[in-house]
Amino acid sequence: MPFAFFGEICGLIAAVLWSSTVILLRVSSNQITPFLINPIKNSIGLILFLILFSYFEIPFWYQLNDFSDYLKIIISGSLGMALGDTIFIYALSKIGANRVAIVDSFSPFIIYFYSILMLNNQTLSYMQFLGFIIAIFAILILTYENDYDDINFKVKRNGILLVLFAMSCTGFGVVLLKSVLNEIKDYSIKFNLWVTVFRLVPGVIISWIIFMFQKDKSQLLRPLKDKKNFKILIYASILGPFLALGFWILGYAYIDKPSIASIISQMSVVFIAILSAIFLKERITKIKLLSIICAFIGVTITALFN
Repeated sequence: MPFAFFGEICGLIAAVLWSSTVILLRVSSNQITPFLINPIKNSIGLILFLILFSYFEIPFWYQLNDFSDYLKIIISGSLGMALGDTIFIYALSKIGANRVAIVDSFSPFIIYFYSILMLNNQTLSYMQFLGFIIAIFAILILTYENDYDDINFKVKRNGILLVLFAMSCTGFGVVLLKSVLNEIKDYSIKFNLWVTVFRLVPGVIISWIIFMFQKDKSQLLRPLKDKKNFKILIYASILGPFLALGFWILGYAYIDKPSIASIISQMSVVFIAILSAIFLKERITKIKLLSIICAFIGVTITALFN
């Protein structure tokens, strides 16, 4: 068993990597359709994992006790890596990185709700609940910041609804996957990386199927001829479905309660705000700064009293 707070550290690393990925995806979505971005990033991530498996001699197949466990992992990947990510990137192209990150930060509510329904012994202590409330309060501060002058209300509303739907798909997949990990109780890094790859496979297949149903595919592929566009997408694919996903699955495997792991992963909203200000020139207001501080406090309390 790894050292204390191994899961929390992995979760924070995943949040930093995912934040960087979101910024790169936001830049890519200016030129490339989300319906092409998602299958490419998933495919590159899968190829990198297969190379990693070959180099470190990680088994390509594990025998699980029940066929339903394989099915649950496949459903988790289909909902999260295919449907959820495609909708997320589409919303990202419409309403921007900060807004998507803020709305996506409500996912602890959704995951906690699913956890109560699907898992056993999913309760929070008073201190953990306090940390949860502080983190959500930080998200609400960001959410209700007045930014209607920057975006059309209808576009913003539809984008928010899309992110909420993406979160519902991903959240269900996360808790479904956690139910498998809880039952198997294999804490080895190799096994959890295998689960990551097995979950990624349906994400690759289904995201390519979604792209094949798009019209004018040759036109959608044209932006890839620009080396700059393709290079940014490659960087995003390395950081996101390879590195961030790897640390994410380790975080969820080694943290007992998905709701706590979810709150830690929501630190990405803080990092996205900072990176957006640096690279996308989005201003960090006093309200955003206050929300960042609250988010750090909330996550710290929740993690320390796990």
